[in-house]
Amino acid sequence: MAIAAKRRSKMVNVKQYITDDEGRKIAAIIDIDELNRLKKLLQIIPQSESWLYKNMNALESVQNGLKDALEGKISKLNIGYFGITVPPKSKLLLSQ
Repeated sequence: MAIAAKRRSKMVNVKQYITDDEGRKIAAIIDIDELNRLKKLLQIIPQSESWLYKNMNALESVQNGLKDALEGKISKLNIGYFGITVPPKSKLLLSQ
C-alpha cells in the first residue's frame, strides 16, 4: 500500500490545526475531498491489520523488514523464533 511508504506528516493533507492555550494541536481541519480519500483508504485496510497503522513503531519496524527483504538482507524466515506454529501444509508455501 503506497500510503504506508510515506512519512507520517504526508499521510493526511491538513489545511489548518486547532490548538489549545499551550499551543498543542488538538484538532485538524481537512477538506471534504481529503476526508473522502481517507475513508476509502480505511475501508481497504483489513480490521485485523488496522492496529499496525495505529502503532507507528510497529509500522516502521515492518517497513524496515520489508526493505531489508527487498534488498536481500534476509535469507531465511524463522517464524519459530516468534513462537508461531506452522501446520505441515503451510511448509510448502514457505519453502517456495
